[in-house]
Order: sequence, then C-alpha cells, then structure tokens
Amino acid sequence: MLREIGHFLRHAPATLRLKARLPQAELYATLMARSDAAGMRDRRAALAAGLRGEVLELGAGTGAMFGYYEPGAALTAVEPDPAFAAKARDAAAGAPVPVDVVEATGEALPFDAGRFDAGVVALVLCSVPEPAHVLGELHRVLRPGATLRLIEHVRSERRVAGTLMRAVNGAWLRLNGQGCNLDRDPLPAIAAAGFELTRVEPFQVFSAGLPAFPMRWIDATRR
Repeated sequence: MLREIGHFLRHAPATLRLKARLPQAELYATLMARSDAAGMRDRRAALAAGLRGEVLELGAGTGAMFGYYEPGAALTAVEPDPAFAAKARDAAAGAPVPVDVVEATGEALPFDAGRFDAGVVALVLCSVPEPAHVLGELHRVLRPGATLRLIEHVRSERRVAGTLMRAVNGAWLRLNGQGCNLDRDPLPAIAAAGFELTRVEPFQVFSAGLPAFPMRWIDATRR
C-alpha cells in the first residue's frame, strides 16, 4: 500500500497541472497512452485477441482499444460523451477492422437483443451510475454463449487499503471529473447479471498520472 500511495503523491502535482491545461478528452487520451506504455498495451491486445463476428465495445472513450482488434471482427463502439466520441471516430479511421462509433449510454443500448457475438469493457464499470443496469443491457444485446471480456479496477481486498479507498472515494470523484469510483467490486454484479465468470486475474499498472489501482482481467460467458 505504501508503494501505491507514494506513486500517487509523486505524480499528482504534474497530473493536476495537466488537468488544468487540457480538455477532458485530451487529458484522458494522454493518460491512457501513458498507461499503455507502462504495461496496459499488452492487456488491451489480449482483451481483443481472437474475437470474431459482431463485437460490442462499451465505453470506447477516445478509441484506445481500436488498434488491437483483429481481422474477422466488426466493431460497434459505444461512447456517451460527444468529445470523446469525436476522438474515437478519428481513431477508427486507422483501425484494422471496421468500426462504427455510436453515441449512446450503457443504460440504454440501441441494439436488438442477441445481436453481438462478443463484448469488451475496458475501465468502464467504475464510472457508470448503475453498473447492474449496464450489465443487464450487455446481457440483453449479447447472444447466449457470447464472450464478455473486461478490465476493471476494484476496491482492494486488503482490509486497510480497502477501507482507505472507500474513505477517500468522494474526494477522488471530485478530482477525476470522470465519475470514476475507487471502491467498486464489479464481480458480484457481473455474475448477478447472468454471466458465468470463467477467469479473474489480478494485476497492477504503475503509470505516471494515474493511481496504481488494483486491477482485474475478467473473462465471462453470457448464460
């Protein structure tokens, strides 16, 4: 825990200066690029590897995932923020697969039931108002047996660290401006929404500008 706190304190002043200087979409893209360089790139590549058919990416942000999808996938990317969606459309132009960027919320996906063969969610459930509602919509639009892959940060399982994350969550919400919560555990909600968890792998990324959250790689199957 001391290493994580030290990392945050060391980088926080520069990140706050960057936040004051850049629009939110550019700040997000910059921090995601740093995270990718620090090790998230390999996780993103694995998240998209081997997916075929109609693929739904929920919360596409500025399009950081697009370059990792492989031929054989047709991607529909949902992003609710217009400024982020505009950057995602720019990223889509250089993607190796066709990408349709749709401005919509995860709580009301504008797609028919059972349309998609796979779903991808990367660092999204921390920031949606109602994760259970969003997961219910994902369950609706994925076909039975479809793969759902997620990367999410979670509340620490360590008692002291988890308590601290819960205590400072309000301040973190005001600071990050993205609706990102420190203290969520999405695993029970994923299972309750009708997905079978098939793999959960912990990891961390120490990236300049972002806290070193406890992270989880999650594989699930739509029942």
